[in-house]
Amino acid sequence: MKNIFKGLVYILFFFIVFILFLPKENIYYFALDKLKDEKIVLDHHNIKDEYFTLNVNNLSLKYDNIKVSTAKELKFDLFLYKTQFTLNKIDVDSSFSKFVPNKIESISVTHNILDPLFLNIESKFELGFAKGYIDILNNTISIEISVDKKFKTKYRYAIKQLKLIKDKSNEKEEVYSFEFKY
Repeated sequence: MKNIFKGLVYILFFFIVFILFLPKENIYYFALDKLKDEKIVLDHHNIKDEYFTLNVNNLSLKYDNIKVSTAKELKFDLFLYKTQFTLNKIDVDSSFSKFVPNKIESISVTHNILDPLFLNIESKFELGFAKGYIDILNNTISIEISVDKKFKTKYRYAIKQLKLIKDKSNEKEEVYSFEFKY
């Protein structure tokens, strides 16, 4: 029993040291190269590699040389059981203002080793929030968007693309869904 416990402690120590000294910046630059193949470019000003986190500040996102948005921070957290990417304080370019909110508080994508075939998505934005998942096996993205009634009038072009799930007539919010197969 003592040897089993000792072995588990060594394995846990190995994983912690592995994650601690993992070249997170190199993984970030590798991901940037892969995104360039899809015409997605991320410009950044400051990268900070902390123990279990990689922080990238002042990001600019461009798709096919068109500026899409800027973000205050990209945070990449790597733990033993989950990996999480979080974009904070996103300002979407005004040319997309009819389709998406200009200010998005956060977008978070989480991968958990207990559910390896799904990536969970959460987002908070003005007048609502969204939750969903990416099914890696079936190549689908499914998102439920819970929005305030004001969102419906302000972003009517986006609402046309969504399917109404729950109409909470008594309350101030409605729930829509969006599914995309890639």
